[in-house]
Amino acid sequence: MPKASGSRKVEDSIPEFEAFIEKIGYKVEDLDRLNIIHVTGTKGKGSTCAFVSSIMQQVNSPCKLKVGMLTSPHLIEACERIQINGKPISKEMFTKYFYETYNRLQSPTPPLRKVLPSSPCIPGYGRFIFLLAIHAFLTEGVDVAIIEVGIGGQYDSTNTVRKPVVCGIASLGIDHQAILGSTIESIAWHKAGIIKDNVPAFTVPQDDAAIEVIRSRAAERNAPLTVTEPLQIGKYQLGIPGDHQRINAALAEALCREWIRVKMPHVDATKVDSWVTDGICLASWPGRSQTFISPRHHNLTWHVDGAHTIESMTACAKWFAGERATWSGQSVLLFNAAHERSFNDLLQTLKKHAGEGEFIEAVFCPNLTNRADSQSFVVQNDEKLTQQHESARIWTELSGNPATKVFPNINAAVEYVENKYGSSNNVETHVLATGSLHLVGGVLDSAKGSI
Repeated sequence: MPKASGSRKVEDSIPEFEAFIEKIGYKVEDLDRLNIIHVTGTKGKGSTCAFVSSIMQQVNSPCKLKVGMLTSPHLIEACERIQINGKPISKEMFTKYFYETYNRLQSPTPPLRKVLPSSPCIPGYGRFIFLLAIHAFLTEGVDVAIIEVGIGGQYDSTNTVRKPVVCGIASLGIDHQAILGSTIESIAWHKAGIIKDNVPAFTVPQDDAAIEVIRSRAAERNAPLTVTEPLQIGKYQLGIPGDHQRINAALAEALCREWIRVKMPHVDATKVDSWVTDGICLASWPGRSQTFISPRHHNLTWHVDGAHTIESMTACAKWFAGERATWSGQSVLLFNAAHERSFNDLLQTLKKHAGEGEFIEAVFCPNLTNRADSQSFVVQNDEKLTQQHESARIWTELSGNPATKVFPNINAAVEYVENKYGSSNNVETHVLATGSLHLVGGVLDSAKGSI
């Protein structure tokens, strides 16, 4: 259908990003050299990528692979989004590739191929980071790149990848409705948009309506689709804790085995089994089902998880309930949800599944920190802290416990918890921080000093 001159549609996002790839000196076909494993989903896609990266780092035939990974968001520093061999690239490497990418975009030659007169001259933040990652991975010569979709799939910038080796779709749920639609069918349609012609695709058990859409889209592409079942309990030791991670680890195993089958067809099966076993055991993923003892207060243990959907909060609450069963100390909640999330539903879900025992106090704050380089430009700076006070009110109704506190930022909230429940108190205290990855990133920076 013809478009009015200058009228941009969501469908234009992919050709516009292809033009940016060309602008910085590459062809779209160059992405094929990265031997990509492309992963999307609503919850678990980041953990799946972490398991995949860990497994691929174990591959050693005849030599170790150089493994790249692009994920989002970052917790403390942007370098975390681009990893090689399981480590964020250094600040020096990030800076180098940042300015090389930026300067190429700004250069008058070659001219940017404009899809429409209104097409942007510079990509937005997430798209720029993907451009930077493409430049870094191709320059550094990675053997395989694990690419996590930003939002959705069909029109996400990462869908400029034309020939991935294999595609994966993690668990789906309702999220980003303004972009992806409010039904599971619409969300599944967007997510399954990463499936490519004749490229094997794997997914996990999904809602009936979602799996029907995924199967339909795979059939349109003549792409073989396999549904992986969660790992049996005890089959592998999971490096990322939580019963729900058996779903993500199973998907990661399938993706890696398929990649190895395609790219290394003569490798002995026992070697592959060993790589998978070790990789799943050694995997880690900061900010998800993560536990650490406060470096300043020996009696204070932090449990952090960036759950921000109903499905992921259910998994987080069950994980914390399992943790709770292993100790006898008291529990404190630190919570915030991003502005567009339903904090009411998240708090109800947490209360329902967090197991026996109560939080003796609940602390609320916005996703703001004192770090100038970690501010979120999407956070609404509400000086009245309306959402936080409303969250506190809802929590009191749900729990029957009026012990709540509201603070203007994450640093103040962490300081309060440490001062009240730290070593001078000498009572074993466990703090669950959840509701947002931005909150978890701020907690890790303030309470731990690193990821």
